[in-house]
Amino acid sequence: MKELKNIVIVCDYAFFEGGAANVAMQSVLAFAKHTDLNVYCFAGSGEPCEELKNSRAKVIALGMPDLLGNKNRIDAFLKGIYNKKAGEELKNLLSTLKKEETVVHIHTWTKVLSSSVFKACEEMGFNTYLTVHEYFLACPNGACFNYVEQKICELDPMSMSCLKCNCDARNYPQKLWRCVRQAKQNSVIRHNENLNYIFISPYQEKQLLRRIPEVTHKHLVKNPINVGERKQIEAEKNSDFVYIGRLSGEKGPQLFCEAVTKAGVHGVVIGKGILEEELKSKYPNIEFAGWQNKEQINERLQKTRALIFPTLWYEGSPLTVPEVQAYGIPCIVTNCSSAIDDIVQGENGEIVSTNVDDMAAAINRFKNDEYITKLSRNTYQMFDEKRGSEKWYVDNLMKVYLER
Repeated sequence: MKELKNIVIVCDYAFFEGGAANVAMQSVLAFAKHTDLNVYCFAGSGEPCEELKNSRAKVIALGMPDLLGNKNRIDAFLKGIYNKKAGEELKNLLSTLKKEETVVHIHTWTKVLSSSVFKACEEMGFNTYLTVHEYFLACPNGACFNYVEQKICELDPMSMSCLKCNCDARNYPQKLWRCVRQAKQNSVIRHNENLNYIFISPYQEKQLLRRIPEVTHKHLVKNPINVGERKQIEAEKNSDFVYIGRLSGEKGPQLFCEAVTKAGVHGVVIGKGILEEELKSKYPNIEFAGWQNKEQINERLQKTRALIFPTLWYEGSPLTVPEVQAYGIPCIVTNCSSAIDDIVQGENGEIVSTNVDDMAAAINRFKNDEYITKLSRNTYQMFDEKRGSEKWYVDNLMKVYLER
């Protein structure tokens, strides 16, 4: 690459939608703020958010419905597999840019754009970077998780056993459609020599590479963390054991409720989801606070002794854990997710199995004020402040871009 002048950031949505979409939007805004590059945001769906409109980034929003929002179900079925129009629109944009001066960075594609955006980049010969937020590279449902049996799936992706398995969160016909999409995606992505993979945690990289070991051009760049002014919370003075997240089976809120009840501590659930009413009815001893905004969560953290992250699946790189660690709140996390990358056992938290007795035992250890004082101090001191910086994130991506 002679000199990098342009970056095209590709994502399904032109607004903050949660998870990977949030990181994509942060990325657009950060590059527009901290670099002199010409920044393009190429998005499939939605009116651009105010933050994008107020930035210097050039926004190309296609205004397409996402899969769930498309009232024409046949159209959604077909475009979900391969959205030819989205690929053509991206090629139109790339045709105005010099490939030796440009990188394309894809964040999300499964809800609107489809694998057509990868094909467009390959045909145009542009160096392309993919931040691997989930597990769609290998798994048809994107999680390597059996939603019916509520456990991690170890079947070989797209094998006959996989095709026969009813693992989808909705139904088996939906699973079969996902497999058709996966087959098309694999044919487009797997042999693209211009594609570079950016993993967001070592644990995530490990789980994906043992399923698709042929991946090359690998990099590790953790997602940025939105942390305000840091001040240590004295966790040992608090009593609340807190869960933050969506209330759905794979996230493990039921495990949290069982464990805090067994340990006899005050549990607080922050979030909403399909299990909310069931859990409220079964666990009247637990406080269900519903959805909370950032300021409200920060207020809750002032009373938090520990965060419990009881997920049952791999996750990508959950930000909840480091976001609370920034303030000195120790965490208990399950051993099956990328959250373990942020824990040093017995120093800033504990890693436990998904067994309720193991989690309850850890909670009982967290009742000890001396132990929590040590964990809280270590948690605050061990947090990497650089990771909370947009500039840090941009600088690390620039190093990756300029390697090729």
